[in-house]
Amino acid sequence: MRALAFLALVLSPALACGYIPQDLWGRTWRYAQAWGLDPYLVAAVVWVESRYCPQAVGRAGEVGLGQFMPGTWRRTTGAPPEWRGHPDWALWATAKHLRELYYATGGDWYKALAAYNAGLGAVRVGVIPASTHRYVKRVLSLYRAWRGRG
Repeated sequence: MRALAFLALVLSPALACGYIPQDLWGRTWRYAQAWGLDPYLVAAVVWVESRYCPQAVGRAGEVGLGQFMPGTWRRTTGAPPEWRGHPDWALWATAKHLRELYYATGGDWYKALAAYNAGLGAVRVGVIPASTHRYVKRVLSLYRAWRGRG
């Protein structure tokens, strides 16, 4: 019985897909606040990126809750790319990366979210794909709904 309880605890983050388990919400809150961000915004990004599925893999090879590509992961965390699927690392990195993009875009959340999706280079040269505009609108819409302003 003890082994079964341990497995349930260890595997619970891996089973999260399409809802936010309390333990992942608590971690989202902690890492968002550590980086000075609104936890609802970080949660909205993670939801749109992966639906809170730690083992999510995107079409271009992005992995984990924050859907990081290997290069972005290394620049943001300095950690091995295989750690992208670890919930704690992914949530910490998502919050950190969002904070960095916010500063890099002059304190503009729309541009920071666009850069999270399309890359900072695309935002800086003003070449933001339509799919990225839709992405930002989804994130902001969800954020506002969760904050009770939507």
